[in-house]
Amino acid sequence: MENPYNLVSEILEEVNNRRTQDVIRRRFGLAGGIPQTLQEIGDQYNITRERVRQIEKNGLDHLAQPEVQLRLKPLQDEIHTYFKDYGDMRREEKTFNDLVCFCLPAQKLAQMEKEGEELTLCRAAISLILTLSQPFERLAETDQFYPSWTINKNSIKIAKKTVDSAIKYFDKNRRPLGDKELSEIIKKGLSGVSDKAVLSYIDASKLIEQNNFGEFGPVGWPEISPRGVRDKAYLILKKESRPFHFSEITELINSQLPNLRPAYIQTVHNELIKDPRFVLIGRGIYALAEWGYEPGTVLDVIYDILKKEGSLSKENIVKKVLAKRLIKENTILINLQNKKYFKRLEDGRFNIA
Repeated sequence: MENPYNLVSEILEEVNNRRTQDVIRRRFGLAGGIPQTLQEIGDQYNITRERVRQIEKNGLDHLAQPEVQLRLKPLQDEIHTYFKDYGDMRREEKTFNDLVCFCLPAQKLAQMEKEGEELTLCRAAISLILTLSQPFERLAETDQFYPSWTINKNSIKIAKKTVDSAIKYFDKNRRPLGDKELSEIIKKGLSGVSDKAVLSYIDASKLIEQNNFGEFGPVGWPEISPRGVRDKAYLILKKESRPFHFSEITELINSQLPNLRPAYIQTVHNELIKDPRFVLIGRGIYALAEWGYEPGTVLDVIYDILKKEGSLSKENIVKKVLAKRLIKENTILINLQNKKYFKRLEDGRFNIA
């Protein structure tokens, strides 16, 4: 398979007009890696935007001739197969990132960061080849979807049905899903759609995102797109499914949900105190309220237990409080001696004073 960048460079050299060559290179990012606007190119040549558009069109028309397309066909066939694997539609960013394998061998792709310029030029070449070739068609960005490419316009309808089905499930069940579970749920209502197609449609959607733990859900959910320390702490506790000290939560935020600005221990503690989603159940230890924990001091917990259940033995009170708080037994016994709130009955049980 011929390198796409080398192939594009060769066919551009066959365009007789040097200015036309340069305009196409600049428009697709083949001259420096960053695509230029019509206005930017017009300013460089001291011509109008419309004139730049005409020059570009003439150049693309020349490259669309049968003899040029024949040279592109082996690569076009490979790209066509790629789109078929993804349900005929793929998000533009992912398309260009995936197809750089045609430019670089596998061992070089492992060094993508070091090969940034080469990869950028390869993506630009892929963009030009898709633009010149049939049946590839670019789908412009909308409120629902990112810019994408397709080989079948009907794929956008299937993509919308896929996203609508996923949103319907999320609205009803209120929980994120892993990729396999999401695919299985979607395929129950859409026959003949592959796992890769489902995930490709979801990936192209602006309404559903994937979090750092590989789970999918609506973009506004804190589990999916945490916007601050509180949301990140919530996501960490949901993922780990157990209480943590605020210092441990801070470490997990910085290691699993990294940001340019690291989270600080005191900031995390201060934010969790303010948010009703979190309950302090021990010395600096936080749990989620949705797990059944209720806010309040140890005295409050004892009081609520006796109010709901009536008089209880000391042992039962300790057992029930320890189910709600990670504290020492002695802390419970000390609070139980508060005669303003509790009284000891003749049979040794305790009740509200």
